[in-house]
Amino acid sequence: MITPEQFNALIQDELQHIGNLFQTKNEQYKTTSDPLANFTAGAMLRYKKGDMPALYETLKDYVGKHIAHVYNNDLNGNKVSESLQDIVVYFVIARVMAKLENQGE
Repeated sequence: MITPEQFNALIQDELQHIGNLFQTKNEQYKTTSDPLANFTAGAMLRYKKGDMPALYETLKDYVGKHIAHVYNNDLNGNKVSESLQDIVVYFVIARVMAKLENQGE
């Protein structure tokens, strides 16, 4: 059985890994003028708008694919770990989107 200290250390390691994953993916998908360029492009293609609500809907579209993958596979299934990591990153981005949207009020 794992101790609480060992579990906490594993969580901290995973959070560090998620931060690194975000950095890597952000470098792939951002542009010099738009840190949310991947969502902006997706929103324009699907919703014909580039505002934050459309970007959020696009994020949900993207994460839905990963959630479906998780539901269709067991914990050790084909790339489930990768989908779980992507879901975490997407939801952290969603929290920042919410903060940005609320700042505009």
